[in-house]
Amino acid sequence: VSARLADSPCCLVTGEYGWSANMERIMKAQALRDNSMTSYMASKKSLEINPTHPIVVALREKAEKKKSDKTVKDLIWLLY
Repeated sequence: VSARLADSPCCLVTGEYGWSANMERIMKAQALRDNSMTSYMASKKSLEINPTHPIVVALREKAEKKKSDKTVKDLIWLLY
């Protein structure tokens, strides 16, 4: 749950240490890369959610109505 999001329903953030998302993309595209180094420097990602956004509120209401709704699960994966 994020306190800094105002307009978007969620965002994917990386940690302070390790490679940025752009640097990970560049290193994955390298021809002579080392797979062990890629997993070592990959940063941990966190999904921050804005609980007051209308999309998140609607998803929460739908999930509470029907726990096993596949549409809600698909929409959550789409946000991620």
